[in-house]
Amino acid sequence: MKKNRIYLIIAGVLVIASILVILQRNNLFSSQEDLGPIAAEFSIKDTNNVIKIFMADQRGNKVLLNKTDKGWVVEDTIPALKANVDNLLSTLLNLTVRQTVPKTAQPAINKMIGTEAIKVEVYQMAPKFTIFGISFFVKERLTKTYYMGEATMDNMGNYALLQGMDEPYVVSIPGFRGFVTPLFSPIPENWYSHTLFQTKLTRIKSVQFIDLINPQESFTIQKEGARFFSLYDFQNQKINDYDTTKVIDMLSEFRERNYLSISKALTSAEKDSVYKNELFKIIILTDVDGVKSELRFYHIKQLVQEMQDDVNIGDPLWVASKDNCYGIFNENYSKLYKLQIFYFDRQLQPLSYFIKK
Repeated sequence: MKKNRIYLIIAGVLVIASILVILQRNNLFSSQEDLGPIAAEFSIKDTNNVIKIFMADQRGNKVLLNKTDKGWVVEDTIPALKANVDNLLSTLLNLTVRQTVPKTAQPAINKMIGTEAIKVEVYQMAPKFTIFGISFFVKERLTKTYYMGEATMDNMGNYALLQGMDEPYVVSIPGFRGFVTPLFSPIPENWYSHTLFQTKLTRIKSVQFIDLINPQESFTIQKEGARFFSLYDFQNQKINDYDTTKVIDMLSEFRERNYLSISKALTSAEKDSVYKNELFKIIILTDVDGVKSELRFYHIKQLVQEMQDDVNIGDPLWVASKDNCYGIFNENYSKLYKLQIFYFDRQLQPLSYFIKK
């Protein structure tokens, strides 16, 4: 009985070994050791000198990321979301060929790449040639062009072609579960920084809070010293007895205030209606250099049923959402931001919140 079990185990091992040999001979997979130098051909050894990345798909979406003295920007002007750029650079640094593509499958994969892939161009500050470790004629150069295709069946890699190579490969990142194509998004909005305000407390000169619903709750905060501010009411009368801790805590939050998303669901007519009827607060921050940043808050109206004890007692009502609102930053009406009210809770408090009881 034991001998039969041993024979079965040995037979099973031999069958598995035979299958592996057949797969290897037919080039259905390759280890990174078998691939040799090709395994690292897709990676960029030094991402510090990457200065520009261009991405485009077959649907007309495209984005250009540029590295500047102040950080990465989208389309030359819009600050880029640092976390996304860092992920992209890390991907370029660690991108590895996981396996080859069988010869019989290459025509289909090449066709897919030609119609569905995202084109990625990477530009670096690179020399024309190097002699004895000395670089000559360093300038911006296009160093790699990728075509990032769809995921493999197991979703643990994706097909990709590197310009200059004769065949596609399956690429992945060691230790990363999933495929990397989504990290190469050609949609500009996916790269925008969500930061609206980014002013430290010591850089604030004044902040004006205009309440359109209750004008008497409007107020202004004026810098008087390194960490000392004066509070003025809606008639510009100075208020001496106020809660300094609440004021400092609120002002400190201007070091980073972000939006949730860019709203695209509204039609032009619906946007006009929002701008005309739903404005409820304006915040104008001026820094010590005299640069002004203005954020306008607009209600998001929701249709709700008036209830009492879980019973309908009236017709549906349009009420302002308590969770989200719209925002316009620096009078740029082409971008309607969606904001989380709790995130701006302290900035939306009325004057009476800061006055000592």
